[in-house]
Amino acid sequence: MKTTDPKIKAIAKHAYPDYKGRKFYVEIWDGKPIDITSYWDGGSRTYFRFVRADGRMLVPPETAPWVQAKENREAILVPGVALVRHTYFCGHECGITVILHPDDEIKKVEKK
Repeated sequence: MKTTDPKIKAIAKHAYPDYKGRKFYVEIWDGKPIDITSYWDGGSRTYFRFVRADGRMLVPPETAPWVQAKENREAILVPGVALVRHTYFCGHECGITVILHPDDEIKKVEKK
């Protein structure tokens, strides 16, 4: 869902400090493994970064299907870690989505 919550924007900006767009979204993780495959395909790509509550960040390595086995391309979220996804679709920037664990306090964000 689209959001204007400053906490979500801060997490997104921490993960992608050069982002100049205005599209911010938030999702609550549903418990299923998240496919973090990231490579250009037909003008589309999704980038992923993990941000911890203490501000530390992890950028996963290249996860194209020909580089990593399927088990290494799936992520499970734990409390205190957000997955930040930056998506391009057919060459167009589609914004940043912050995916939160259901147990995180920050999940009570403003819905707009």
